[in-house]
Order: sequence, then C-alpha cells, then structure tokens
Amino acid sequence: MVKLGMVGKVLIHNYPYGAYFNGTDAQLLEERCTKQWMLEFIRGRFAEPVATGSRITHVWAGDRAEAEAIAAGCKIEQVCDSLDEVIENVDGVLVLDEDAEFRTETIERCLQAGKSVYADKVVSLSPEKTRELVTLAEQKNLRLAAWSQLLFAAEAEMLKGVEGGAALVTFNLKPDIVARYGIHLVCSAMAAFGTDPIRMESLPTTPAGPPMMTMTYADGKHVLLRAGEDVPPRGTIAYLGPGAEPMVVKLFEMAPMFDGSSAALADMFENRTWPVPPDAVVRMSEAAALLCDATGRDA
Repeated sequence: MVKLGMVGKVLIHNYPYGAYFNGTDAQLLEERCTKQWMLEFIRGRFAEPVATGSRITHVWAGDRAEAEAIAAGCKIEQVCDSLDEVIENVDGVLVLDEDAEFRTETIERCLQAGKSVYADKVVSLSPEKTRELVTLAEQKNLRLAAWSQLLFAAEAEMLKGVEGGAALVTFNLKPDIVARYGIHLVCSAMAAFGTDPIRMESLPTTPAGPPMMTMTYADGKHVLLRAGEDVPPRGTIAYLGPGAEPMVVKLFEMAPMFDGSSAALADMFENRTWPVPPDAVVRMSEAAALLCDATGRDA
C-alpha cells in the first residue's frame, strides 16, 4: 500500500481527497468537518475508500485542530507535529495550500527527499522555477503534478476533439485574486481543449480591468480567456466552430471534478504515471503567470 501525506499551513480541498483515498466515518465527518461546503461533494458517497492501492496515512496542518478534524472524519492514522514528520514517513505528498511560496518550497523539499508530489493549483507562479522542479522530478524518477480540479470538469467532455473555431472561456474572479485563483480559468480552458496550446499570450489591461489572455492550438483553434466580476460564477465556455451550432458549457458540478482529480492522483502514486505530461505542468504555470501579467500585477 502506497502511503501518502497531506500537508498545508491552511488545508484546502482536503475532504474530497481524504474521502476518496480513505473513505469516511460518516458520524465524525458530520460532527467535525471544518469545511461544511465540501460535505455536499462527499456525504453518503465514501463509506469505503475508492483508491485501491494507496492511503493518506499522515496529515499536518498549521492548526493542529484542523488536522485532527480531517483525521477523524477521513480515517487518517497519524496527525503529525511537523511537515518533516510527514515527509519522512510517506511515499508521496499532497500539498494542499493556497500560499504559492509555501507550495513551491514544500514541493522542492519533497522531491529532494525522494517523494512524488501533487500540489493543488500550480507548482509556482514562476515558470522558470516550475521548469526547474519538473526537471528535478524527472532526474529522480519521481512524479510531479499540479492543477485546479476544473481540469476534470465532466461538462467539458463534449468539447474535447472539436477542431478549429474559436472559444471564450470565463471565470468569475476579481483582478486582485487572479494570482491565487487564475489557474481555475486556465484549467477550465484546458479541460475542454487540451493542455497543449502551441502559443499563449497575455492581453494587457489596466489594474482594474478584466485579466485576459489567448491560447492558440495546432488545429487553428483560438481561445480567449477572461476573468472578471461581471461574468457568470465558476467557469463558462462558449464555442463556435466551423459548420457547427454554437455551444455554451457551464462547469458547475464539483463532485465529478474532485473524483476525476483524485482518480488521476491515485493512478500517479500507485502506478507512477504522469497524469499530465511534464511540459503541461510547466505550461499551466506559464498560463497562470500570463494572467498575472495581464492585470499589471506581480505574480
């Protein structure tokens, strides 16, 4: 059984992953869950683990009470006193924290210790640092993955394989939080059209203006990505292709996103696969950085 650790100064998205890998104690989950909005994705669905060859066995959080709560609800054996204690005792690590600097530093510590890693969102908002860490993982024959769960949006399946045309992808974000959450917009587009655009460019705007960038694909498809407070909640994709009726797809169902993300991670940790190619890990970092460039703010 592959032993996994879950770490974060402030844990994010921890309950869907904990439930998938470990199953849940339904009563303790209801009593102690610190993120009630996540319960709708897992309630009544994970009496037993879905992952067959891996378990989350160790957890650390900046607030020990938070670690103890998920340990109780998701049957995690060991609540650790330090990040190092987790890294020393597991085979792979889930880094679930919104602090980009903490994520990047922790990923590097894990790789240096010989552990494969998943990071929620991006490895780093520096494409150069991301490329460095992907290279380190390859040199050590480890695996490194990072994405937003939007990459596994089931609603986007109907757009996979469309050729040519143009699309508008939006995500409801204030410009001042694009550095933290812009990867949701990036992964909304990549869920539909792939992780392999051949060209990406930012479209500069004012600090208060809507962050925008473009992706161009080898089949000639042009995709405009736009964040802002004046667009629908979460992700929306409008596509117009040659000889096809226009399509509008809304990415709303969160449970399948987390299920798809968890399944990809189980395969990575258990079978040592790359859920997305190494160059796509770097490309996501580049796209997130381009969205920051479009706001006129530093990443």
